Amino acid sequence: MEHRARFAAPADSVYAAVVDPAFLTDRLEALGGNNASVVDRTESAQATTFRVRQGLAAEHLPSAVRTLLKGDLVVDRTETWRPDKTGSVKASVQGVPGEINGTTRLSDVDGGTEWVTSLEVKVSIPLVGGKIEKSIGEQVLKLLANEAAFTEKWLAHRG
Repeated sequence: MEHRARFAAPADSVYAAVVDPAFLTDRLEALGGNNASVVDRTESAQATTFRVRQGLAAEHLPSAVRTLLKGDLVVDRTETWRPDKTGSVKASVQGVPGEINGTTRLSDVDGGTEWVTSLEVKVSIPLVGGKIEKSIGEQVLKLLANEAAFTEKWLAHRG
């Protein structure tokens, strides 16, 4: 699955935001759900890596998935960003045997930025794994769209 977002700001500005600790904290406060937090963050000349924990209320999941996965979902997500504005994403949902892996990149386009995230969701539960993958994938795409909207507002507020 793939998510694309466009921003009026140049890629350097979007990159500076996505690796900024204040941005991460603000984004999690706005969109992270229950008990959201920045678990850790490291920065070097080669990369900035951060791990966040986000909650997803069960009421936002389809009823068929709610019966299989009891309670709210807790997502642990690690992003690594390199100075060339490319990176990797890895996430897992606590209590679900599987993971989400992907790549992400920021590119200057038409006086702004395009942010492309490509992801693969894998859930290892016989017979119903595909249904859960689809549901988690839909929720991830909604989250990425909400994060893109938040990022645009955050950049405009600070620009």
